[in-house]
Amino acid sequence: MTIDADPGALLDRARKYERQGRPEEAAKAFGEAAGRLAARGDRAAAAGVAARRARALAAAGRVDDALRVLAAAEEAAGPAGGELRAALDGHAAHVLAAAGRAGEAARRAWAAMAAFRTLGDDRRADVAGVHAARLIVEDAGPRAAVEPLRDLLGRLAPDGDGHRRVARLLADAERRPDRDFDVLVTDPNGAGWGALAAALGVGAHLAVGNGVAWNTLGEPGSRDDRVLLERDWGVTDAAGWREQVRALLDAENSDPGIQMVLDRRAPGMEPASWRAAIAGWCAERNVSEATTRNVIEMSGLVLRYEERFRADGLLGPDELVESVYGYDFGRAVNMARWGLGAGFCEADEAERCVLTAGRRAHQVYSSWESFSAGYVLGRMLRFDEGEFGQWYARSVVGHRILAEDPASPWRRMAWG
Repeated sequence: MTIDADPGALLDRARKYERQGRPEEAAKAFGEAAGRLAARGDRAAAAGVAARRARALAAAGRVDDALRVLAAAEEAAGPAGGELRAALDGHAAHVLAAAGRAGEAARRAWAAMAAFRTLGDDRRADVAGVHAARLIVEDAGPRAAVEPLRDLLGRLAPDGDGHRRVARLLADAERRPDRDFDVLVTDPNGAGWGALAAALGVGAHLAVGNGVAWNTLGEPGSRDDRVLLERDWGVTDAAGWREQVRALLDAENSDPGIQMVLDRRAPGMEPASWRAAIAGWCAERNVSEATTRNVIEMSGLVLRYEERFRADGLLGPDELVESVYGYDFGRAVNMARWGLGAGFCEADEAERCVLTAGRRAHQVYSSWESFSAGYVLGRMLRFDEGEFGQWYARSVVGHRILAEDPASPWRRMAWG
């Protein structure tokens, strides 16, 4: 028997051609090997090699020929199970994908992954699983792919390369449903439970708004974080960063007049009595008439926001905002993230900042919802000024994502 008549030698040659990027020659060699195997009476092996020939033809751009060869191989295999069925499904996924039938291809790749897992072949299960994940995203788009990818991730060996690669695809799908902002992004390798995760949840409003993972602090060395800190905060070094952290954790970054106004309101107090209480506080401290007028007007603006909050679901029918300190605490969490990224602190210092922000938020508020209302009011009084414009609209979107998405830390973890 010559070497060319040996199916094993032909298969080795075909695989070599594949590695060299020569799919036409690979397809020819696979076809010859399939013929030799069929002549020997090994019809199952012949069907598997023929399916691989179809895959090589698809890679060469001969999609119609590939589909024809695949159909013949599957007919020859019959109701095969085990390794042959897994291999057929895996090759079929590539052929169908080349034919533009991503949905069918994803189902075949998923079936191959499941079959290889059953056989205990985690390496090939990982390969098929990653292929299935990519096809799911291609077919459904990132938004609709999130749930199937989560399901797929749970079926892969947790310590395998496939699990890590699908986790990255899932994180990317969560990040980019249709946009890079106002989306809930969860890092599968980040904090999922416990004190750190709960504290990171306090910073989730900004994380959602910026389209970054809420449950991780990231890594040092980000030029973008340095640019952000200098542009938006005037921070150019570690000392400046620590001063901003201190002010945020002590709730001293926002206008202190806002909290003074809120503190003058007793339960059940009518607006006129509230205004009188504010005026009395100012008179006792010889506050100027202009400032007194401004803080009294602020109480009216707070009432307008609270009314709108009730209409938009941020507050219950009889609920009030009692503190805006949450706006500083939420930003402190993100300041820790930016400081670590900019290289202004080490990871342990950033974590301490986050944990402190979480503890102080839990001391002030009684629930995720009350914290959110306080955070949003603080943000609106700084940027929106009663316009109910884009600042307001995006803040409401962020609140709803965090309050309603089952994957949100606010849904998965109890407050405090």
